[in-house]
Amino acid sequence: MPEINKPIEKWTARDFIVYLHDRHLEVYGIKYVANNRGMEARNLKTMIDEYGAAIVRDFIDACFASKKPTAQWPGCNFGFMFSYMRDRHLPPLLAKQKTAKQTEEDEQRAAAQSQINYGELF
Repeated sequence: MPEINKPIEKWTARDFIVYLHDRHLEVYGIKYVANNRGMEARNLKTMIDEYGAAIVRDFIDACFASKKPTAQWPGCNFGFMFSYMRDRHLPPLLAKQKTAKQTEEDEQRAAAQSQINYGELF
C-alpha cells in the first residue's frame, strides 16, 4: 500500500499504482497487469486533478468490488476502469461527495448563526 502515514489528499499517480497492485493481488489473488503504464499514470493524474484523490480511491475500490473475475478476464486494471467503468461508478461517488459537502456547509452555517453575541443585543 502507499506510504501508510501519507494522507489521501497527498497521494499521487505513483501512490495509486502501488495501491492498484496491492489491492489487485488482495482482491483477485493474481499480479496486476497493465498494457500501457504511461497512459495509466496520465489517466490517474487526470482523475486526481479533476476529482481529488479520495474520490479516485473510492472509485478504484468500487470498481474492484463490482468486477467479478472470469476465466477470460481474471483481473481488472485501471485502463479498463477508466474506459468502461467510470460512467457507472463515478457519478454516485460525486453525488455522495456533494451531499457530504452540502451537509458540512449547512452545519457550519448553523453553528455560526447559533453564536449570538448577547452583548450586541442590548
